Amino acid sequence: MRKSLLRAGGSGGIESAVTLYCAAMVLLSIGAFIHSKSPAPEMRPASEAASIFWLWLSRAAFVTWIALIVWGFRELHWSQPVAAVMVSLVGNAVIAMRGPRNAWPLLSMLFCALGLAAGAIIFLEGLGPQG
Repeated sequence: MRKSLLRAGGSGGIESAVTLYCAAMVLLSIGAFIHSKSPAPEMRPASEAASIFWLWLSRAAFVTWIALIVWGFRELHWSQPVAAVMVSLVGNAVIAMRGPRNAWPLLSMLFCALGLAAGAIIFLEGLGPQG
């Protein structure tokens, strides 16, 4: 029987899962936040298709962020999702203080994609068969 990453004990067990959970929360939050704070045309990708892709990617990131909060309260100790949300908000504040940058759209798409991949790992490992 395969042990779930989120249920396994010892090295690489719950500590790795919480680290992945927190990283996913931060990546998803920052990726969606950058999109929401980039309304200026110069902060959008040149291609209309890329702009639409970025819109849907950031929406998926935000929905996954919310789903991870709910999942965290159901599966982890309450302090873990609270800490992940707080770290996410601090990450958003750091981005907001930096102001608009030309690299933000690409960075946002990268953060959203990495966060969605980490979220998929968490959901697949955490909701799959337990053995």
